[in-house]
Amino acid sequence: MVRILHSADWQMGLRARHVAHVAEDVRKARLEAASNVISAANRSKVDAVVLAGDIFEHNIVEDRVVHAVIKVLAGSLAPVYVLPGNHDALTPDAVFRRASWNQRPDHITVLDGNAAVPIPHTDAVLLPAPLRQKKGMKDPTAGWEMASGLDAIRIGVAHGSLRIEGKHAADDFPIALDAAVRAGLDYLALGHWHGQYVHDVRTAYSGAHETTKFGEVGSGQALLVELSSRGAVPRLEPIATGALTWRTVELDLSQGHEPEVARARELVAQLARPERALLRIHTTGFSSEDASSGLDAFREELQGGGLLHVCIEREDVPRAKAEGRLADIAGSSSLISSLLDGLNKPAAVGPGATPEPVRTAARQLLSELVMEVWK
Repeated sequence: MVRILHSADWQMGLRARHVAHVAEDVRKARLEAASNVISAANRSKVDAVVLAGDIFEHNIVEDRVVHAVIKVLAGSLAPVYVLPGNHDALTPDAVFRRASWNQRPDHITVLDGNAAVPIPHTDAVLLPAPLRQKKGMKDPTAGWEMASGLDAIRIGVAHGSLRIEGKHAADDFPIALDAAVRAGLDYLALGHWHGQYVHDVRTAYSGAHETTKFGEVGSGQALLVELSSRGAVPRLEPIATGALTWRTVELDLSQGHEPEVARARELVAQLARPERALLRIHTTGFSSEDASSGLDAFREELQGGGLLHVCIEREDVPRAKAEGRLADIAGSSSLISSLLDGLNKPAAVGPGATPEPVRTAARQLLSELVMEVWK
């Protein structure tokens, strides 16, 4: 039997330019989340901590970052295995070749070769696939096909993108979907994708230990993996490790900015620790003339409420702009012109007449359809 804690993509030394004014807070949170990974490993009494690549953001991180990471890893009661990924590839100038890294304790091992590495006091081995460059078109797990004859629980450790249509690039170290089966693995621990993703019972991405940017669904986690014997189905348990909350609130300004802002205000009020939250307001739909001033006031309100970071990304379209475009198109389209004429005529009265609210909604829908085509 073996139990490991699988994590990846710490990217320590992250520049965080997308949230530049709180970049230092974001970097500190990544270190805190790393400590959360090790604390979870110690609580779970794992046999090993397996870090599947990109522990560092790049190979030119400052030595103080290296020392900080070593200090966190030194707290692990179990052996720690670190795979070089594409951000911290095993190049001649790799961080793993530095004097600062060489000061690490003996129980922290870099998986810098392709030979099987036994996990002490277990009947399990790690089959590593370290990366030696930033980009590559070769499947890093391809060499495992020749790794036969191991009568042990086999855990592969690799960094790259599963070859899923639309989710990988040709130079992103594409990994065969059947890599685990092909190599006879009991579990394949992957890194590179920041959202936790379990592909099948034997192949999974742990996800980044801390969210890197807005929209990273499934990040801020690790995976506790337990294998009872060779051939047994792994038991996977997600473990929360994230330190900050990254929240996106969608506002459809076609519904009116005031009710949408009120709804957003209620969602923000539910944040347990606003001082540890980064908030993105994303607007869509058609906006009124006073929407900008209303959103500006809401931003100031949020910034004064103690949130760590607030930004508003506007993808709404001013209603006046949509109406103007609609009128332009009507001049060259008999169909649009006819529809507009019908909607602009005075509303009929009596039984069977179309209520004015319905006519208004129809005009708005027509504007939306035209704007969608215009985009």
